[in-house]
Amino acid sequence: MRRFWWILLVLAPVLALSPGDPVDLPRVRDSYGKPIDLAATARAGKYLLFWFYPKASSPGCTAQGKRYAELYGEFEKLGVEIFGVSADPAADQCAFIEQMALKGAMLPDQDGRLARLFKVGGLFGFYNRDTILVNPQGRVERIWRNVNAFRDADVVLAYVRQLKR
Repeated sequence: MRRFWWILLVLAPVLALSPGDPVDLPRVRDSYGKPIDLAATARAGKYLLFWFYPKASSPGCTAQGKRYAELYGEFEKLGVEIFGVSADPAADQCAFIEQMALKGAMLPDQDGRLARLFKVGGLFGFYNRDTILVNPQGRVERIWRNVNAFRDADVVLAYVRQLKR
């Protein structure tokens, strides 16, 4: 079954995930190997923002990552933790972080665990460009599917600002 997890990525968009759905937030390791307890982070009152992207250092992913880095302080003020997620190996993500001065944790998801959790589709080991916001209660707050890499961070920030009013 482990070999064929990518088949689930093809079917993932068919399987529904909706705002309000609870998610079983796991413990993960970032690209540098640092452990992160996602459930504990949410329980501490943080919103969790997962931006899934196809491939580190590709043009769209670079633009998307840079924009999240530029807006990182704004998200932080609003109590949002940012996580970039791809199927790239940790070493590729580390190079991406350092090359682009990215902020927030990058999560290598080579086994597709997070992609399955959030029903993120994709083909051949490349995830769709989806963004998921999870609230402090551990429920899906909002889902953006097939986002525009150049506008994603701004759209999400505008939503979070309205949410926090």
